[in-house]
Amino acid sequence: MHWERVQLVLSARVPAGADGIDPAELVLRRVPGVADVDDARLAMSPTRVREAEDVLTIRWNVMAGPGQMPLDPGRWRLEVSGSPIRVSGGSPEPGTVAARFAYARGEIVVVPTIGSGDGALWLDVGLAQTDPGSRPVAPRRSGPGQRIRRLWNRQRRRIFRTLYAIARRVTRRTGRRILFASDSRAELGGNLKVVWDRMIDRGLDRDYRLLKLFRPSITDRRSLRDRIRMPWLLATADVILIDDYMPVIYGIDDPGVRIIQLWHASGAFKTVGYSRVGKAGGPSPFSRIHKNYSYAIVSSDHDVPFYAEAFGIPESRVVPTGIPRMDRFFDSEARARGREAALAAFPMSRGRTAILFAPTFRGGTRTASYDTGRIDYEALHALATEKDAVVIFKMHPFVREPLRIPDALRDRLVDATASPVDVNDLLFVVDLLITDYSSIVFEFSTLGRPMLFFAYDLEEYVADRDFYVPFEEFVPGRIVRTFDALLDAIRREDYELEKVHAFAARHFDHLDGSSTDRVIDELVIAR
Repeated sequence: MHWERVQLVLSARVPAGADGIDPAELVLRRVPGVADVDDARLAMSPTRVREAEDVLTIRWNVMAGPGQMPLDPGRWRLEVSGSPIRVSGGSPEPGTVAARFAYARGEIVVVPTIGSGDGALWLDVGLAQTDPGSRPVAPRRSGPGQRIRRLWNRQRRRIFRTLYAIARRVTRRTGRRILFASDSRAELGGNLKVVWDRMIDRGLDRDYRLLKLFRPSITDRRSLRDRIRMPWLLATADVILIDDYMPVIYGIDDPGVRIIQLWHASGAFKTVGYSRVGKAGGPSPFSRIHKNYSYAIVSSDHDVPFYAEAFGIPESRVVPTGIPRMDRFFDSEARARGREAALAAFPMSRGRTAILFAPTFRGGTRTASYDTGRIDYEALHALATEKDAVVIFKMHPFVREPLRIPDALRDRLVDATASPVDVNDLLFVVDLLITDYSSIVFEFSTLGRPMLFFAYDLEEYVADRDFYVPFEEFVPGRIVRTFDALLDAIRREDYELEKVHAFAARHFDHLDGSSTDRVIDELVIAR
């Protein structure tokens, strides 16, 4: 027995000759029951059950119990068909006796034990509310401007709720309105654009009304027109497609609308969302953010449990359709067009080895940085000259500090950070990818080309963000910790390329270029 983030994992060997256990009959049950609590809140089925040979592995996400909320305080017992299961083998592993999940207003403590008398698995769940006086509270800004802003924000929320309620009362859903919405882009892009374009290609815009609602970023104000339209669009839509975090969506509690999360990443790598409960910057486990998705898409069954955990939704709502914007990677004509677009933007890479340096950022979105002092431009330029290569830098858009490549080295070291060229088009010309903890690894793996992972701060990054799978086991290429080691690996072409094929096979169930059609047929227009 052990913990993996917010999930308790029990692995048990089923005795030879024993009758199989029906997963549908397995539950954690609150014992004793509470009279004034709905029966549905007193039992929790496993998050996932897997049986391999004679080993049964059972998982419980204790932060996504009944009602997608944390398990209620009290004692919970593992039962099958109403009777406790005897678990032999002694106590839980050292270090798993208690798990503590702190959040802004308190702490949830979960203690698994195996009863000495009945041999049953018990979970003791405790909830400690933080004493408001026990921690310093930042003084609330109270100037006239701040007071007016708070009043206005409250009034805006009231106006939105009122307009939404009116729209729900005076209109009837037709089953034909599909809303494409985002709080992080000013126009169609990414998965949303691919699905939109494909629906039009198929003539579905004749049968369905396709609508849009966008704003440039979550910190920008919506236009007055969109603020007026938004309650009506959300209240009358039959399907709402989003591709990122969108706060206004999470207040919708309406079984008549289908909310589909076309998440922008291609796979699960760094922990996000409710996987970070109890960590610095993690969400409240009692939040409703993400939890009203009807469906979320992923690239493979392997990634289903990670996305379900991150969004706080049942695994049945996470569907491995594949990622729409990845379809172009399996279309030879689209790849050729993308390659030519990239070569036109960076003609110096034509006929040479193209190396892409594309790391992720450190810190938060507002304080994002990358330690460019780690880069030895002179040594990298010398190696690029030796290899007849061009190194293209594509820093994360959150990082605002510019690269300072000396002018004399710009013939082979190119800063493409501000280039409008789609990074996916750029990948089609790349022979070697240098990254660290970026999800770009998923897209590039489908091309079967080598990668290096420059993880100079791995321990710090694990402590801050952590991964769903240990970094050393996850990445499909050689890990280097110093820039000298990076240069040496390039010089010797020591990339551990053999890892790439298995990685792509694990994270992509569909390599057929039909993910967009699956999303449309199975989720968007499905009855």
